Amino acid sequence: MLLRPARTSLQTTCLLYQMESEKSSEILKYFNFMWQTMKKLFSITLILIAVLQISLTSAFATESVSFEMQNADMKPNRLFSVALSAKSVNRLSAATFEFTYDPDYIEFRKVKTVNNGSKIQVNKKSGKVKVVFLNSEGQNISGGSDVLTLDFKTIKEGTAYIDYTVNQCVDSDVNFMDVGSCTASCIRIYKNASGTVSGGISSSSNENSTQATGKGGKSKHPTEPTTVNASDDKYIDYNPIKDKQIKFFLAGMGITAGCLAILAVAYAIGKKSAQKKAEKEKNHNDKTIENKTSDD
Repeated sequence: MLLRPARTSLQTTCLLYQMESEKSSEILKYFNFMWQTMKKLFSITLILIAVLQISLTSAFATESVSFEMQNADMKPNRLFSVALSAKSVNRLSAATFEFTYDPDYIEFRKVKTVNNGSKIQVNKKSGKVKVVFLNSEGQNISGGSDVLTLDFKTIKEGTAYIDYTVNQCVDSDVNFMDVGSCTASCIRIYKNASGTVSGGISSSSNENSTQATGKGGKSKHPTEPTTVNASDDKYIDYNPIKDKQIKFFLAGMGITAGCLAILAVAYAIGKKSAQKKAEKEKNHNDKTIENKTSDD
């Protein structure tokens, strides 16, 4: 009769110990489940970021546009006009040009647009003319079209070149356009010149054009075909749309990595706390069993 209460107390303690152990095990299982769930969620997040990056790259993919200026054979002390042509599958809505020439051989007079819907802003200095081209609806240049005409006057015999840089080309959908080939204008001035103007994208094969890479481009003389590195042109900046894509992608990757790191630390702390709690409860239950056994 005296042993029955002791056995009952011991059984109760063992039952409590088993329940606490099961509770601690459930806590650990819960943390493991949460960790596996978070890993799956962030794996899906990484996949979505990659898909979004590909989508943005496709959405903001740019078409290239080519430019070419006409050449001229002129006598000294003559007025003449040369056209700047453009060609692209997209409509041209904006571009910035900077023309340079030798003022010892030719004198700049004026520049004007060919399309009535186009507007320009002109800033001229000796040997240099900067033109900002704007067309709200976008000029159709799919088949090659004159965009600007520049008027000059010849001064003395010799050969002069009209070079130019192009940047900030935008199409009618407000997307930046990469500049492909750019061909400068060659002006030959001599006494028996024919007084003719020739060239342009619409009537030239453009075989001697200078291929430029990147958002902007710089022309070279048609007799000196070379490859231009866009990074060497001080007037060329990086494409803002592409910069944003890169920054967005890197920011997304950084945020994802940071969240994973925080979750890993939280999981480690939670697991360690659960283990300490389980050990503490185990030690407490062991002491309780020992006390009960000694009392019995």
